[in-house]
Amino acid sequence: MENFCLTPAEAAIVSSPTVIELKNSAIDKVMGLMGQLQEVLAAYDRTTDFPFDPEWVLQGGKISKGEQYKQLPWVMLDYPRYFNKSAVFAFRTMFWWGHYFSCTLHLAGTVKVRFSDALVNGYEKLALAGFQVYVQEDPWEHDFENGNYSLIGEMTFEDWKRLVGRHDFIKLAKPFALEQWGEIITAIAEAYAALLSLLHVKRCN
Repeated sequence: MENFCLTPAEAAIVSSPTVIELKNSAIDKVMGLMGQLQEVLAAYDRTTDFPFDPEWVLQGGKISKGEQYKQLPWVMLDYPRYFNKSAVFAFRTMFWWGHYFSCTLHLAGTVKVRFSDALVNGYEKLALAGFQVYVQEDPWEHDFENGNYSLIGEMTFEDWKRLVGRHDFIKLAKPFALEQWGEIITAIAEAYAALLSLLHVKRCN
């Protein structure tokens, strides 16, 4: 027969609404932070000559939240975002309760092909900036646990080149400690700018 008895720690939590009230207040603040981050990223877009396809900006930004990413609450901003059956261009910022913030550039399909050469040639800049690359098969895992990501700076250029060409998608990401809360908007905006600069290889006539 299943045991439904509470542990002392569980009993202390269920008898007090304060824990949930504080959690809800914190999530509300994360939602507000994500909204402000979207404004900062959009302001950067207005000043850059990065060659966005007009379709990419039609979907705008999206902030979502949930309670059960691997049993813990989360908040996510997708901006900019472009998803269809043959291509993805998305910059995703995620808050994962008890773990970290992260930002991820997800390229897939025809978009990934378009930027493949720039990705290969950007090896040194990505390595020096501390970016990681997703190395698993399922592109919809978002955390850095279980060997999902590897530091680009810890692989050789030849390994990096093979990894860029391995799948029809690539995800470049960077985690940020929760202790960076007060600087997180600036840190993620800088990462976003660095990634767009790396992809935007201007051709000389």
